[in-house]
Amino acid sequence: MNKNFWKKVLIIGLPVSIQNLINTTVNMVDTFMIGSLGDDYVSAVGLASKVFFVMNLLIFGIVSGCSVLLSQYYGKRDDANLNKTFGFMTILALIGSLIFFILAISIPNSLMRIFTESTNLIDIGAPYLRIVSISYLFTAFSMAASAMLRSINKTRAPMVFTIISVLVNVLFNYLLIFGQFGLPALKANGAAIGTIIARIVEFTLILLYLIFAKRDVKLSFKQMVDFDKENIKKIFKFALPVIINELGWGLGTTMYSVIYGHMSDDVVAAMTIATALQDMVYALLFGVSTACSVIVGNQLGANELDEAQKTAKKLLISGIILSAILGGILIALINPYIMLYKANEVVVDDIRRVCIAYAVLMPLKTFNLIMIVGILRSGGDTLFCMIMELSCLWGVGLTLGFLGAFVFKLDVLYVFLLFETEQVMKVIIGLFRYRQKKWVRNIAIKEA
Repeated sequence: MNKNFWKKVLIIGLPVSIQNLINTTVNMVDTFMIGSLGDDYVSAVGLASKVFFVMNLLIFGIVSGCSVLLSQYYGKRDDANLNKTFGFMTILALIGSLIFFILAISIPNSLMRIFTESTNLIDIGAPYLRIVSISYLFTAFSMAASAMLRSINKTRAPMVFTIISVLVNVLFNYLLIFGQFGLPALKANGAAIGTIIARIVEFTLILLYLIFAKRDVKLSFKQMVDFDKENIKKIFKFALPVIINELGWGLGTTMYSVIYGHMSDDVVAAMTIATALQDMVYALLFGVSTACSVIVGNQLGANELDEAQKTAKKLLISGIILSAILGGILIALINPYIMLYKANEVVVDDIRRVCIAYAVLMPLKTFNLIMIVGILRSGGDTLFCMIMELSCLWGVGLTLGFLGAFVFKLDVLYVFLLFETEQVMKVIIGLFRYRQKKWVRNIAIKEA
């Protein structure tokens, strides 16, 4: 029984971890390639990518919120409502990405000015942003389809498609950034074009898989566009708080970048480079969170409430232990990683100190990731998660970080630590909510 449980965790979680690791690794490769052009390029592209970051969180909010229902419908073997939810989720994701596409392609300079006052960074980042925005629509569909496949325990296909798209991305980045084999050297714009090509490849592969692959859930286009009131009402009840949560969290963490951006160009470069390494290590933990969400959601949908509680506890403890190990690996990787960049001494010192602090705090961040995304949301406790996350982020972390940066003029390390105070608050509140067991419920059944 225990062996089968961990086998299932690996089957669901490992492909997701690999997928996230590959995505963040290619982001690091992008940063490295662009960073070889100079600090201004890595800073400009890093800031321009914050627009995608916010859009990505909006789409993640949509698909994560809907996945609460998808996992439970799959546990209940309710194909009709699973199809309806997938269809409506995809339309919402496409609408969200369309809004960001229109903004990025029409007013890229204005968006860049949100993050920096540097004319040089805006001149580099705005053209990149305008070009890369074409990839947003393809990304939204791929995210929605991947979330649906993960909810029905099909995690390998999205992982394979991501690997292929990443290889395409790296190849075309190399060709177009530096102008290899007779192609023009487009620098940052070349990276944007490489991203578009990779997203189109991923979109095509996942669409073909949905059409032709065999699975134990029958996908029906007719059911996907059958938006009955009861299903839409349930989607908005459980998904809307997650959408607001992720968007509010995305805007809040983007404000962190805004604050860093107005501290100095060196701070922007340091945080951009440090974040790439941090994300690469942290990506592995998303597999535990996803496995927890899918397995617990399936068990709750099948009315196996006691098993769901045991699963949640096991994976929460396992995630914290894994995060401590990964934190040690992160510290060991810092110096070799820094050597890849042509950064000045001030930037190098900031990268080193921030990464060490991040590694120490990683168990707290992991606890919150698994607790919120993997446990509380799987039982439909999405409204509470929204209130907790946004109040801690905006009311604690962002407020203290703003004061530290602009009132007390603190060093970037201390501003970073002030931002991270939100994690401590979420651990305290999240643990209290977990013990209340209000998340232990089956929301796939028809509510009275």
